[in-house]
Amino acid sequence: MHGLIFVTWEKYLAERFGKALLNRYRAEIGETPATSPLASHVYDDATLLAGVGAAVELTRLPVDTLLRDFGHYFMLNGLTSYRCAYLLAQVHSGRDLLLVMRDAHAQMRRTPDAITPPLFQYEATSLTSNSLTLIYDSPRQLCALLLGAVEGAAERYGEQVQVIEHTCMKQGAAACRFEVRYFKGSQQLLETPEQLARKEAQQYLDNLVLAALPDVDGMTLPELQARLLSWQPGPHTLRPSLLLTALYHLQHAGLVATSANQSGDIMSNRRYWRAPTSD
Repeated sequence: MHGLIFVTWEKYLAERFGKALLNRYRAEIGETPATSPLASHVYDDATLLAGVGAAVELTRLPVDTLLRDFGHYFMLNGLTSYRCAYLLAQVHSGRDLLLVMRDAHAQMRRTPDAITPPLFQYEATSLTSNSLTLIYDSPRQLCALLLGAVEGAAERYGEQVQVIEHTCMKQGAAACRFEVRYFKGSQQLLETPEQLARKEAQQYLDNLVLAALPDVDGMTLPELQARLLSWQPGPHTLRPSLLLTALYHLQHAGLVATSANQSGDIMSNRRYWRAPTSD
C-alpha cells in the first residue's frame, strides 16, 4: 500500500485525537523515528491493518466509524491536495474525482513497486444524471474507507451526496455495491483567476517533467534539471524544489516510477522514469 496512506493516517490521528494519542499509537505499534512512514515508500497491507487495530483500541471507536472518518479526511486534507495536485487539476466534481482516482489507482499497479491501492469498479446509472454505482470486492474489506472517501470527495466540491449500500461483503455478499447520487450544494466552490493561473502553471510544469523523463533506467533530479535547462524553459521552472513537487504529483497519478524502494536508494541518487501506461 502506498506510503501516502500511512503518512496521512498518522496526520489524521494527530489532528482528530491529539498528539498524545498519536504518541501512544506509535508506542503501541513499535514505531520509532527511524521507522516512521514515508510518503515515497510502499508498505504491506498488514502494517496498516495492525495500525487500524491499535487505533480502535486507543480511541474506543468502532473500526468502520474510524475508517469512514479517515476516508472523508483523506479526500480533504492538505497533504492529499498537495501530493495529488496533478489529478485534482483535472476534475471539478466529487463524481469525477472518484473516477480519476480510480484510474490512477489502476495505473499505479503498473509501476515496478506493484502498488495495490484500493480499486473499485463502477457503472454509470444514467448518461444524463450525476450518479453511478460502485462495486468494491477487495479482500481488505475496507468498504467503510471507500464510503468516507465518497463523502469527502463530494464535500471537496461543495456538493451533497446520497449513498445507498445495497450489498456488503461483511454481511456475506460477494461484493459491496453502493448507489451514489450527487446533488449541487447551496454554495458551489469557485476558483479565483489567480488560483486558476497557478494551477495551469503547475500543470504545465508537471507535463514538461513527464515529457523529459526516460522510459527506462531513469534519471536523478540533477540530471532532470540539466535536461530541462537544455530545453530552455523559463528559469523559474528549474528550481529543484519545484521539479520535486512535479515528480510527487506524477508519482501519485501513477505516471512516474522511482527507485525509492530499491536497496541503496537515498534522495541524492534516487532515479525517476515514466511508468508504462498499458499492460
